[in-house]
Amino acid sequence: MRVNAGLLSQALDQVQAAIFEPSLWLPTIEAIGRASGALGVNIMEPTGRGRFGAALTTENLEGLLEGYVRDDWGSRDFRAHLLQPLQRAGVVLEADFISKEQFNHHEYYRFMRKYGVGDCVLMDISSGKDTLYFVLQNRLADVSPQTRDMPHFHAIRTRLLTALQLAQHIDESKVAGMAAAFQTSNIGCIFFNRKGLVTLTNPKADALFSDDLRILRGEVRAGLAHETARFHRELKIALQAPGATAETLSAVRLSRTGRRPLIVRFERFGTQLADVFSHSCAMALIEDPDDEMRLKPETLMALFDLTPAETRISLNVASGMSAVDIARQHGIGYETVRSHIRSIFQKTGTGRQSELSALFGKIRL
Repeated sequence: MRVNAGLLSQALDQVQAAIFEPSLWLPTIEAIGRASGALGVNIMEPTGRGRFGAALTTENLEGLLEGYVRDDWGSRDFRAHLLQPLQRAGVVLEADFISKEQFNHHEYYRFMRKYGVGDCVLMDISSGKDTLYFVLQNRLADVSPQTRDMPHFHAIRTRLLTALQLAQHIDESKVAGMAAAFQTSNIGCIFFNRKGLVTLTNPKADALFSDDLRILRGEVRAGLAHETARFHRELKIALQAPGATAETLSAVRLSRTGRRPLIVRFERFGTQLADVFSHSCAMALIEDPDDEMRLKPETLMALFDLTPAETRISLNVASGMSAVDIARQHGIGYETVRSHIRSIFQKTGTGRQSELSALFGKIRL
């Protein structure tokens, strides 16, 4: 592995653009790999109990990743013993910590040789609670990464650390804005990171949680075990990369004592590649069937050109009141109410009470 300083400088210049345009992350990471003389790049993360997983892998290492997962190397990755010096130094050369005997005969390195992979450079790019390792994989036939290139490797690490922190801060602001918008629309929302842990909830969602529903160590727990399992199954589907093999998402019911169940729908946003650099990558939108309709009169007047009287009556109609009850409540004649209702139906493009109610139910402003 030999670093091309000029190409690396150009590749690192792309990092800032990728912060604001996540679709640029893949070509940027690939450019860093090429400039470093690496076979490929992957970003690893702990997945619990001494296990490791790949948060991101360039295309030319996909075969290696498949074998790594298939043979369960994530639970016995030989490089785990490098983490302690890595956390101290920030960057380590694998060749400095393995003997020729280990490289030639250890089963882990025999596995790596099948894919033409030699030793590597590891960089700790952890940020806050997010533990990540950036790995430049060397070709088996190439010379090992050299100590003289350590300044270049540290430059890569520094640029990625700054990018990771800035990208997550920007994304956090965006997610907070989305949560506030849903709050304005009286919609509960919960945001999740790529690991399925809760990153943010809005006040509406918080108000819907009770003894039946809670968040425990970053995970949503329902009162019924099978509903918790169904919730996390749908969340896992939402977190998967979109594609031809992606499963269809379904709504989830969460039971509550003495009230109708909540309805939860999941949505994914962003690309899988951007997940590594994002604050959140999926959300759950919560509908409460017991909520009363809370449309703002000025919204209906602006949308449908209703008069103030028509607006008041339209809300009554949509909530299920009869013309007789509306006339009695407002102290006006039955025929006057009927006239208003005909005008309301005409202006809203509806023909019956159920259609008006359904239309208003879609308005969240």
